[in-house]
Amino acid sequence: MKALPESNPLSFAAQAAIHQAYCDSYYSYHRSSSAAKDDDPTFDVHFSWIFAPWHRMYIYFYERALGDLIGDDTFALPFWNWDHPAGMVVPPLFRDAGAAGSTASNPLYDANRNPDNLDALIDLDYLNDKDNEPIPFSGPKDEEYKKLVNKNLCTVYTQQVRKGAESFLGEKYCTDLGSSTSSMGSLERMAHTAVHVWVGKAGPTPATATCSEASGGVPNHSKGGVYSCNNDMGFLGTAGRDPLFYSHHANVDRMWHLWSTRLGGGQGFTDTDWLDASFVFYDDVESPRKVRVKFRDVLDTRDLGYTYDAEADKDLPWLRPKITSLVPHGTDDSGAAKAAAAPVFPLALTKGQVVEVPAVAVPAREAGKEQLLVIDGIEFDPQANNKFDVAINVPADKASQVGPQYKEYAGSFAVVPGSGGGGTRKGKVTLCITDVLYDLDAEDDSSVDVVIVPRTDAKVTINARPTIKNRN
Repeated sequence: MKALPESNPLSFAAQAAIHQAYCDSYYSYHRSSSAAKDDDPTFDVHFSWIFAPWHRMYIYFYERALGDLIGDDTFALPFWNWDHPAGMVVPPLFRDAGAAGSTASNPLYDANRNPDNLDALIDLDYLNDKDNEPIPFSGPKDEEYKKLVNKNLCTVYTQQVRKGAESFLGEKYCTDLGSSTSSMGSLERMAHTAVHVWVGKAGPTPATATCSEASGGVPNHSKGGVYSCNNDMGFLGTAGRDPLFYSHHANVDRMWHLWSTRLGGGQGFTDTDWLDASFVFYDDVESPRKVRVKFRDVLDTRDLGYTYDAEADKDLPWLRPKITSLVPHGTDDSGAAKAAAAPVFPLALTKGQVVEVPAVAVPAREAGKEQLLVIDGIEFDPQANNKFDVAINVPADKASQVGPQYKEYAGSFAVVPGSGGGGTRKGKVTLCITDVLYDLDAEDDSSVDVVIVPRTDAKVTINARPTIKNRN
């Protein structure tokens, strides 16, 4: 595939460019006849309910192309099972540059990866955390190693279990909504995002440096003369240049499959705007032809001629994680912001400064609906590492310890850096907290305290107070 000319739409370079085109501001849409063309939002296959089905299509046609090239229509792309303790390291197949003393290179190797993390136990809650040293995967299985493995399992559990379609797959994204604000599902913003940033080469993005074509940079379509640096997996526009990207996303696809089947999520949405959304891909290496596929065509992997080994997935370690309480509840020591003054919004986040939002109203739970915590009006720099954690009823002096391994953890807002059309991107995060309230014995409380913990130095502003509502 790498040997094919770039002009061939099924070459490796062209396949990588497909992902770049759909996430690096190559496309925009006109919202209405009254709106100025300069205000046209850029289109992106991330940050919404488009993420899972589009990437399934993309991986499917990539796999077919590989099978065509080796003359094997039974070829299956291996998935990187980072959700299992045995797979919590970059697979050896992708790590070695080539045999010692040999001039032959490994086509699965990518030099633009973070060398500090190649042999380390992966952190599925990671986002450029320079405060923690990587833990060797092949080192002693000491207490710190076991803690990180458990935190990883807790991350996947929180991402996958008892989530409705909106909180798992992302919110509706249609051109007639009149807004560029979108919300990722847990499938996109949790382990998927962490793996991208963990693997990607550490270094500047266009937010902090200008790269050149001569240095291998990728043109940033939204800004003439600006190039994305060689971060590969660590930057949306260049992620497809790393062969590991496709095995990573094969596992993201497996996570969707497990949610749909084993965990009872079903097809997801019934909205025809989603079911009939379609994209065009190239098929057939010898005589490339365009094929249009709808989301409804890819909801069941069996319709695409593949499935995942149900026998191997009978025992999923992340279904039995060890989740404990960070603080005691039902005592005078519990509660995050009982004595805190309510913050004034808009509010700029600063790493190291916890935001305490007291007495957020909790409506009585309605039968058959989830209780969702919504933080809307988020403005962030899409070219930087952005992350903040959210917790319920945690004192400010304990908030820095919040993570997926604790019952108080509600979720995170995290994104893989990308061009995002330049400027500031708007978004929101919707977190399912039904189980959190139950675990904290707060399901009957009329209000809870919400704590926001900034994890990166990126500029993030929250314009609205968090709210809790019931939704299917």
